[in-house]
Amino acid sequence: MGLTEQLGHPDPRRREAAARRVALRVWEPEAEEALGAALVRAAGAETDPGALAAQLDALPAVEAGLTDGDLHRLGLVRSDSPVLARLLARAGRLQISAPVRPSGAATLAVVRCLRGAPRTGLWLRTPDGAWTVLERIELYGRAADRLDSGCTGRVLLSGPGARGLGEWERLDADPRPRECVRGLRAPDPRVRALAAAGAADAAGAAGVGGAGVPVGAAGAGAPVADPEVGRMLCAALARAAVTESDPAALESELAALLGLAPFLGPPALALLHALDPATLPARARTCLDALLRPGRTG
Repeated sequence: MGLTEQLGHPDPRRREAAARRVALRVWEPEAEEALGAALVRAAGAETDPGALAAQLDALPAVEAGLTDGDLHRLGLVRSDSPVLARLLARAGRLQISAPVRPSGAATLAVVRCLRGAPRTGLWLRTPDGAWTVLERIELYGRAADRLDSGCTGRVLLSGPGARGLGEWERLDADPRPRECVRGLRAPDPRVRALAAAGAADAAGAAGVGGAGVPVGAAGAGAPVADPEVGRMLCAALARAAVTESDPAALESELAALLGLAPFLGPPALALLHALDPATLPARARTCLDALLRPGRTG
């Protein structure tokens, strides 16, 4: 019985064990999509608290394979899981559905949530890359801490991109990590190399801690790094590196992993151990040696 079937097993302990196995691996893109869909189905129907917690905790391992439909269904799962809260916040996409108006240094807007569940304190990007902060959400005249998929509410936005919101129709929680993962799967090695080179910036995705509480900014106009995003990028980079045939792209992927070393976990490291240093170009071998060195800080 495969993992997808075990995630739907009648025994809740078998479902819980299968979900924990999902969290311990780096998966190929097709497996990410299949397991992500299976986890979403399982979580939507789950009645056992232990199995549900394991299913939600496993989602970051297959996050890159989740579709918009999967994210919408996850938004219907009622749980206080901080993992689910952060995942839905990272997926947030808002459509500006009425003219905006300035409110002091901030901007008021009526928005509809197209995807995920944005929370107060979340950093969002305009299409030109400027940052905004979701300061307040109102639903039916009452303050709320999140805006669920399909809901329309009034929000207060601040930050460098707030004053130009009238030019845009949409805001996204930082889309760069998903774009980076897609780039690492591209057939053109130049695209893979560029995606790897941008991974460190992509790891600076909008960060929310706990159940969506903002964890602050890592500099002027930028949010702090999100560890789950960092781990997702490390998994994608390690998977790309072990199948890479282009020396320049391989060097870029390993150098990016070295830059993201604090987020490099056992599943990605297990993949890197499959690389044979003797077959690598000198600079790539130097990076790999540093990544696999005993006692490496990470």
